[in-house]
Parts: sequence; structure tokens; C-alpha cells
Amino acid sequence: MIAEEKIAEIRQAARISEFISPHVALKRRGRNLVGLCPFHDEKTPSFSVNDERGFYHCFGCGTGGNVFKFLMAIEGLSFPEAVRKVAERYGIDVPEEGGGPQAPSRDRYFQANASAARYFRRCLLETPAGRPVLEYLSQRGIGEDASETFLLGASPTSGDGLLRWFKKESIDLSVGRQLGLLLERGGRLQDRFRGRLMFPIRDVQGRVVGFAGRAVAEDAGPKYLNSPESPVYHKSRVLYGLFEAREALRETSTLILVEGYLDAIALRQAGMGSVAATCGTALTAEQARTIRRQADEVVVVFDGDSAGTAAAARSFPVFTDAGLWPKMVVLPGGEDPDSFVRARGLEAFEAELGRAVPLVDAFVRYTAQAAGGGASGAARAASELSAVLARLENPFERDVLIRKAALWTGISEDVLRRQAPGAAARSGAARRGPATQPAKAPGGAPGPEELLVTLMLTGDDIVRRVHDEKVIDLMVSPVWKPVATAMIDRFNRGLPGDAGTTLEEIPEQYRRRVAERLVEGAGLDDAGTRERILADCVRGIRRSARRRHNQSLLLELRRREELGADVKPGEDLADWKPRNLSDA
Repeated sequence: MIAEEKIAEIRQAARISEFISPHVALKRRGRNLVGLCPFHDEKTPSFSVNDERGFYHCFGCGTGGNVFKFLMAIEGLSFPEAVRKVAERYGIDVPEEGGGPQAPSRDRYFQANASAARYFRRCLLETPAGRPVLEYLSQRGIGEDASETFLLGASPTSGDGLLRWFKKESIDLSVGRQLGLLLERGGRLQDRFRGRLMFPIRDVQGRVVGFAGRAVAEDAGPKYLNSPESPVYHKSRVLYGLFEAREALRETSTLILVEGYLDAIALRQAGMGSVAATCGTALTAEQARTIRRQADEVVVVFDGDSAGTAAAARSFPVFTDAGLWPKMVVLPGGEDPDSFVRARGLEAFEAELGRAVPLVDAFVRYTAQAAGGGASGAARAASELSAVLARLENPFERDVLIRKAALWTGISEDVLRRQAPGAAARSGAARRGPATQPAKAPGGAPGPEELLVTLMLTGDDIVRRVHDEKVIDLMVSPVWKPVATAMIDRFNRGLPGDAGTTLEEIPEQYRRRVAERLVEGAGLDDAGTRERILADCVRGIRRSARRRHNQSLLLELRRREELGADVKPGEDLADWKPRNLSDA
């Protein structure tokens, strides 16, 4: 168990945007950063990050919290793993209470993958096993810089080189098996990858999560061999090269999406930095959402053959569900991006990008042709296109798709327009996965207790003042008193405030408006304004307490009158207090 004081130290050291920015493209807006929420599909940014107070909040779906909660939600970490991850970034030791430091379980997988990547890299550069792979890279025009950037490696044909390396590095062999780097044959552990060019696959944080191995000899089995699904590798969620493209994506909002590993490397080497690959599989919803968080526009440049064109066309609905309206480039002569840029250069490739067309064109043509001819084929195509129309929110995009669908199916625009709205009402919300709207808070201006809690979230100096004013016992709201009490309790234990966690303790229907005041400022950044608000809140809470006291006193007098009890001489009811003043 990690001590509370240590957790607070780590949280205070963290700049929350550093952990969110690998997953969300953030843009400065005043004192805050905003971006598209990674927890629900949206087209207008409603996800706000506040570094100063260390919290995030989405005004679309209502989720929010501190840096630890974000890492737990986005990366599937346990709380201790999230704490250690942040601590590692800032060089903070994390001892267990009653014991020494312990490595989190997920780190064992990342450590094993990183060790394997070092081994494959060493084999490429320092052993005879790397010579065939180096010759292959030379033939493909891949230079040393690109090889280093993408950590390319080689796996020897021996069958036990990585096994022996893991033993030398003290890597748990069971972890190697779970990652698919080792497998058991005939009761013995062996290397999975043999005689291959190795592509380490990294997540958006740069951690190696898996590998792809390309055969360099004709008799070496399947052309590509990939890591199986593992606790840290999910092929449907990863885009090859996206980590390497992050710096370029800060300069441009457009991502070039290709199919193959070598396509991404060749374009990067030629000078096209904002490029990523689908790892040779059909685009998935998770990958499309990842792209949407990193880029505003995407140009699909799959192989120029019929299979590549069909794959690009089929990706269109996946993109639109993620809020993207992509473009497409079909390279001449059936070439792929790798062969094209090597033969003709970056300038020719950029010229092709300049001639990109909306991907919707290819999607409609592909759908109409795949459905077959005749009236039945047109009906099938129209039905499939209407299903996509049902999920489009942008009226201009809907109009474009309707016109193109009418052109290629022969079904009138009027029929398509009449069919689509009904489908949208039935299935749109379920398929898009929109934000669940938080319950609305009661109307009217916030009371002094709500304002006091909001003010306490701005800094520990206010919490100290509230503690000294001793007004918590005078609060009565079942919403705000528990929150304020918890903040005072943290203060009494010597722990700093945690705006992210405290916001999550506020009921959902009130959380949004408190977060809005913190994000928008509302004068809370000015010391003088905070003092005036604090004084007003304290006066208001005390005034309400006196009013309740007077009402209780009057009620007690009426009760005594009802019972026929007189007030005895010398008895001062002004000093009488109800049993539970704060609950009266």
C-alpha cells in the first residue's frame, strides 16, 4: 500500500497535461487546454484540462478527475500502477508501507518488450544474423536514421537467441510467453520470431507493446508474423508510427494514413513526418478514434491496386463514426507509397496529395458495385448507404452522401432523404456512442455552501481559512457539507487539496457547473475577489444558521405553550440550542 502523503506528493509534482496530451490533441484556451474527449465520440471539443489545479473535466459526458484517474481510465491501469507511472516520470521513489519499492505487474510486460527490442536491434547491428536484414533494408532504400528512429531489428534463425537473452536479463520467461515472444514446442521454450526483419510497435507514449516480423528469405514461412494479443498489445487499437508522428502533428493537423510498416517508414524518411499505418489490417473504430484525437483531417493513401482501393473505401463509415470526413489518394500505376516515393520523390508524392479526392466517392462506388446490378442490387446498396446516412450528424456531409448515392444507385434523392431520417432516429445514438448527458442541477443561483466548496477547490489557503472560520458545522446541505468536510479532513491530515478527486465526489448534476466556474475563472484567480466571495459565503452560512436557530427557538416556545409549560424565571431561552443545529 502506498502512503497517502506519497500519493499527494506525486500528484502535486505532476503536470496533468503531459499525461493527457499523448492521447488527446490539446489546444490552449485561456488558462486551460481543450480537446476532443477520449471517452465519448464528439466533433466539438468539450474536454478541458487545468494544469494549475490538476484536473480534467468533460462537459459533454461529465467524466473527470485527476491524473491518476485519467491513466486508470485510458490505459486500464490499477491505481497503484497509475501512481507509479507518474512517479517514474518525475523520478520519485514509491516505497510500499511496510516494505520496499515494488514494480507494477503491467510494467513487467513493457520491460520484457523493451528488452526484446534491444536484443533485436543488437542482432541487426552487431551479429551475423543481421546481415541478410541489412541487405534487405538497403534494397528497400531504408537508411540508418530511419532504422534508428523506428528501432528496426533482426531476429536470428537459431530459435533460442531471445530465450537466452531473457535469461541473461532476468526477464520472467512466463511474461515472454504471454507476450508471444516465446512459445512452447515439444515441451521446450523457443523463440517465435526467426530470421525476420523486426518492427517494434509502440503505443502513443513510445512504449513497445508488440512486434511485427517480416520474412527476408523466400522459404521463411508467412511474409509477416505478428505478436498475438497480450495484456499490453491490442492490434485493433494501435497505429504503427503514430508515436513517431506526434511532433509533426503538432505542426500540421493532417495525418497521412497508409497500410504497411515500410510505407510509413519510407514516407517518414522522405520527409513526410505526419504518417501512420494500420499495421496491414482493416481500419478499426478504436484506431479511427485515436486518429481523431491526434488530427483534424486524414488522407488515406493505401496501395494503388484494387485491394487497396477497396480497403480504403470500406474504411469510410469507420471514419465518419469517429467524426472524420477523410480524403483519398490513389497512386498511379497501382504503386504503394513506399515504391512511389522511392521512385519519384517527396515532391511528386505531395503533388498527389494535392489531388486528393473525398473518400466518400470511392465508398459509394464500391458499395454500389459490390451490391450487384439490377433493382435488387440498387436496393441493397441504398440500404447500406442509408445506414451510414443515419449516423451522419453534419447536414452538409449528409447532403453530399445522398447526392452521390443517388447518382450511383439510381434511387432518387427524395427516397434516400425520406429513408435516412427514420433510420437516424432509430439507430444514430446507439451507433455513434454519444455522451451520456449528466442530470441537470436545480435552477437558480448557487447558494453560499456551493460557492464555498467551489472556492475551497481553488487552493489550500482557502481551505485553511474555512477551517479557521469554523463554519463547516453550520452547513446543512447533504450535497455540499460532505464534500467540504472531506476537504477539511484532508487538510487536518496534512494532505494537499485534490481538485480532480473532489470534483468526482460532487453529485453529477452539480459537478458541471462547479467545473465551469473553475475552468472559466469567474474571478476566482484574483486574490481580492476570492476574499470577498469567502467573506460573503461565511456571512451567508452564519446568517442561515441563525435563521434556523431562531426558527427552532420559536418552535420550542410553541411546543411549550402546547404542553402548558411556562418559561421559568431566570431561564434564558436565548441560550437554548436545538439538538442538531446543523440539521435543523
